[in-house]
Amino acid sequence: MRPIIVANRAPLVLEPEDPLLGRPERLVKGAGGLVTALSSLATETGALWVAAARDEQDLNLAARGDPAELRTADGAEYRVAFIQPAPEAYDLYYNVISNPLLWFIQHYLWDLAREPLVGASTRHAWREGYVAVNRMFAERVAREAAASDRPPLVLIQDYQLYLVARMVRELVPEVKLQHFVHIPWPTPQYWKILPKPIRDEIVHGLLGNDIVGFQTSRDVRNFLLTCEENLGLGVDFRERTVYYQGRAVWVRHYPISIDIPGFAEQAQDPRVLDEERRIASWRPEKLILRVDRTDLSKNIVRGFLAYERMLETNADLHRRVQFWAFLQPSRQDIGDYRSYLGSVLSTAARINRRFSRGGWTPIRVEVEDNMHKAIAAYKAYDVLLVNPIYDGMNLVAKEGPLCNTRHGVLVLSENAGAHEEIGDFALTVNPFDVDETAEALLLGLVMDEPQKAARAEKMREVIRSNDVSRWIGNQLQDLRELIG
Repeated sequence: MRPIIVANRAPLVLEPEDPLLGRPERLVKGAGGLVTALSSLATETGALWVAAARDEQDLNLAARGDPAELRTADGAEYRVAFIQPAPEAYDLYYNVISNPLLWFIQHYLWDLAREPLVGASTRHAWREGYVAVNRMFAERVAREAAASDRPPLVLIQDYQLYLVARMVRELVPEVKLQHFVHIPWPTPQYWKILPKPIRDEIVHGLLGNDIVGFQTSRDVRNFLLTCEENLGLGVDFRERTVYYQGRAVWVRHYPISIDIPGFAEQAQDPRVLDEERRIASWRPEKLILRVDRTDLSKNIVRGFLAYERMLETNADLHRRVQFWAFLQPSRQDIGDYRSYLGSVLSTAARINRRFSRGGWTPIRVEVEDNMHKAIAAYKAYDVLLVNPIYDGMNLVAKEGPLCNTRHGVLVLSENAGAHEEIGDFALTVNPFDVDETAEALLLGLVMDEPQKAARAEKMREVIRSNDVSRWIGNQLQDLRELIG
């Protein structure tokens, strides 16, 4: 069976010609965990990937056919069908409702004493943006499903597309539907930020699926509670099932992971090895690392403040340690994100002014999207700080330990999805507790070698045994066993 994968972004990016490098225009696989996780399924099964045309590059690809038959520079083949919403509708759907409204709700980011302000403009963006674009996705999926000679399998991804399953089921009742939510699912009470018609429509949309997947057992429990408390639906917590319109909707967790062979190959890429040599030329005796997008949920500023506390009470580490924040810009078209990046940079600058001596700079900040440098950084750290406020999974917490060559210690937020799998072998912190995080950073730096090695090897064992193939395989197995 050829599945239909539905995601906001296409799996491919069109890189323009670069005459200086002698490089022609080419198609390459897009960045991000979602694309990495689903690309192998798409190429191996000939799945149709339905995505939104977000910019001129996507529109160029859409002009190649419906679906467009696309081949990457390394020979992988994709079938991509693009919906083409009007720019105004896409802006309301993505930049008003999906980001920041839903993203902030699902990561507990709103300062509720002041925001959000929900009113007529929110309802307009919901109807004319989110609902309208979700309907375009559903109609394109239904057209493909109706043309199939047997009930198709539709795999829907993430928070931008909560309404698609119910719409598709209304158009093609025999379809098999699964939705995977890549970000956290908050408590029923926090969903009440939204007006009841909107928040209920989100849950009704998800219950159009046969299976709803999340990253962790906590997310599953919160979703079941939302169905029970906010909608009054019948829920079986033991079986993890919601009874809805005469159907049983199964709710499961499938912790996403990484492409282990792919990362092993990337780690030996000449560009990564070049970056390693550059890092070795400036690396201090002890290196604390974070690799993150400049997203508010990543908690970068509190990480700097924890490091400052550590320096205050451990003068013997001055000049011997450096905190390297290797950051990727995120959503700089949204005011809150621009402001947060400013706070990140100003906090680092203040700490550097306070402690810098004799050529030693306590914090090194780089803002650059460079995966080769990120992998080289993973290899080099003594302590990796991953302290998100809340996170669906956080693949940095898996990528870092897998690549590291120094038995580096992972300091991990208890609210990261990865904590459920590898928290026993990390140093756990409350992401809001700056003093606790400072103590964990220090412990990671002074931990004896045998203990570091044992923790690191246990983490790698878990990560290797739960790779991205298993993430996909577990979902397909449940689809076979639960809905036939």
